[in-house]
Amino acid sequence: MINKYPGICGSCGQRVKAELGQALKIGSRWITYHHECAPIKNAPPAGTHRGWHDLPVVGFDIEGTEKEPMDSRIVSAALVYADGTTSSWLINPGVPIPSDASKIHGITNETVRSTGRPPREALAELATAISKVIADGMPLVAFCAPYDVTTLHSELARHGLPAVDWDRADIIDPSILHGEVEPRWYDSRQLGDLCRYYEVELTNAHDAASDARAAVDLAVSIAARHERIARLHPDALHQAQIGWYAKQKRELQAFFDRRGSGETVSLEWPLETKRRG
Repeated sequence: MINKYPGICGSCGQRVKAELGQALKIGSRWITYHHECAPIKNAPPAGTHRGWHDLPVVGFDIEGTEKEPMDSRIVSAALVYADGTTSSWLINPGVPIPSDASKIHGITNETVRSTGRPPREALAELATAISKVIADGMPLVAFCAPYDVTTLHSELARHGLPAVDWDRADIIDPSILHGEVEPRWYDSRQLGDLCRYYEVELTNAHDAASDARAAVDLAVSIAARHERIARLHPDALHQAQIGWYAKQKRELQAFFDRRGSGETVSLEWPLETKRRG
């Protein structure tokens, strides 16, 4: 749990400010740690139960120009299918890619100008491919799905293209699954860090195809370790995640409020209808 009071880190011996570390019960004692100093936890072992993780799912990821999904332009996207095939799109967004974004995903203005597809054409193909996944009844796996879903929704509207019918989709978001099964997790929740915890390979972080593949493997790994997650039918799991996400974000909002940071979080999942605060 987050440390309510300041203390001395049980690992490095340095002071930990209140609410900026965690307090762990080791034996009969409560010990304070910096997040990065806390003892490493191991994921529970995989079980032998059956569930949706035994069925085909499709991974989805995009890389964009902005953190705000309603402003972001898609520069790359990928769908990774259960048979191992991948559909990828490199898109010239028609606007300059900020240097901060290029540092994250490695896609530059020169790259999209020379080899990127026109946005309207590529986005239409991407939306058609996703709509087919939904129509075929296969779950779509996306890590931190609101960004990918909302960015694509905004881009399609921006280019006058038909919207994906997200109401018919069964989406599995491993970031929510992790928050549900590890409610006292105070380490990093980035894709790479969770992949290490669940023993999932992430070959090239922030490459859309690599991230989509890792998201699928991460979701499957969580389900294999937690039978109550695996046993939910994908449509029931989708509905459950709506509530889990809202609960997790309310807790995050309460943390921001205690710190007086002024930050606000959205409770909407998977499609955000308002700009992020």
